[in-house]
Amino acid sequence: MCSRLASAPRRIPRQERGQRRVAELLRAASSVIAEVGYEPATMCTIAGRANSSIGSLYQFFPNKESVAEALRAQYVREIEKIWAALAAKAGALSVEELVSTLIRSQIEFADHHPAFLALFEAPPTANTARRRTIIRGRIARVILARNPGMPRSQALRLAEVVREIVRGLLTLYARAGSDKQPAIVEEFKDVLIGYLTGKLEPGTPGAELRERTRFGRRPCGSALSQVPGAQRRI
Repeated sequence: MCSRLASAPRRIPRQERGQRRVAELLRAASSVIAEVGYEPATMCTIAGRANSSIGSLYQFFPNKESVAEALRAQYVREIEKIWAALAAKAGALSVEELVSTLIRSQIEFADHHPAFLALFEAPPTANTARRRTIIRGRIARVILARNPGMPRSQALRLAEVVREIVRGLLTLYARAGSDKQPAIVEEFKDVLIGYLTGKLEPGTPGAELRERTRFGRRPCGSALSQVPGAQRRI
């Protein structure tokens, strides 16, 4: 059984030639994982896709877990840039614009990095919690850029929820056919708009009502509650 330490690269290249080789191996790995999934992918298949010997692959990566870890680290660096760019303009966006930009950027990233979604099935590593903390912090910066007066502790709490919603979106998006993906995106957009409107624009007329009705909660005293037997039928 591989230890957690075994998920780290065997050797980190310092010279440009070695760095190029690692980049080629990771491109091959992402291609294989995107095609067949994480579990069926093998080190031999990855080496073959890279036109490399298996020994050359093992020179840099001791096992498949270390390959997945390197890809995840690469993706997190790129995703950080996406959230940083969103934070730079969040203050000028409405909640609807913010959510639309957020979701579009995540979907575009997933479309351009097909192995990213396939790696959701890979087992967690010692760095998983650290990556989650990094992304949560980036999302919190977006929220604080939109609402500078919000306590950081609250922004981090909202960021955790947003991160899970986005992950849920990407999970269903990956499983759905291309004909169903647009509808899934719109459903999750409604969820995020409903959630964040009540949090980021609590003073907006109708914000509380929109937040409740989007999640199926009706305010007390609504017309429906006055209909005899209505509560029993819900």
